[in-house]
Amino acid sequence: MMKRLAISMLAVLAAGPVVAAVPTQPAVGAWATYRWTSTHQTDVPVVVKQERGGQVSWSFARDTTTPALFVSYAIVQADARTYTLQVTTHAAADGPPLSVTQVRVDRASGKALRSVTRSPKGPVPTPDRALRPFRQTGMTGPEESVTVPAGQFAAIRGPHRDGTVWVSDRVPALGLVKATFPSGTLELVRSGTADAKDLLRS
Repeated sequence: MMKRLAISMLAVLAAGPVVAAVPTQPAVGAWATYRWTSTHQTDVPVVVKQERGGQVSWSFARDTTTPALFVSYAIVQADARTYTLQVTTHAAADGPPLSVTQVRVDRASGKALRSVTRSPKGPVPTPDRALRPFRQTGMTGPEESVTVPAGQFAAIRGPHRDGTVWVSDRVPALGLVKATFPSGTLELVRSGTADAKDLLRS
């Protein structure tokens, strides 16, 4: 279930930004973790305990839940011409990876030069399904105050595919504070400027 959700979430975020590409100088080790909350609801079984006259009985019912997933973006390698963006999905913010994808990106154009995903047989080539780092200078839109689990940010709002993104240069790695799409919402949970691990080399 969670792996299917991870795949569908990455498909939503498959293309690069609609805004003009801006050459970026992302720092190796920078990372940001987001919570993806789907707008689709899922039926789940629920065990119900009932006590009557000292007797305990159990029954099954159904409930609906809104699936959530966590995705981390990190810069794990870089040289003068390229950088490598690592995209990791998790069932919980601190949980083990469900999937790990790395995209080597050309700094000047923002285009993917190579994209691989971890598999039991090692990294395998995959279609590029990663967002690119956003920068405020590449956005044209109003500045707004946005509150997410990571805190409050002054961010520039602009379009991205069929949704809306809020971008702040205060956010390492991806520069993204929040994104909304018809299928769900991506919100910054936490971030850091160092210590991102290259999971395809470790």
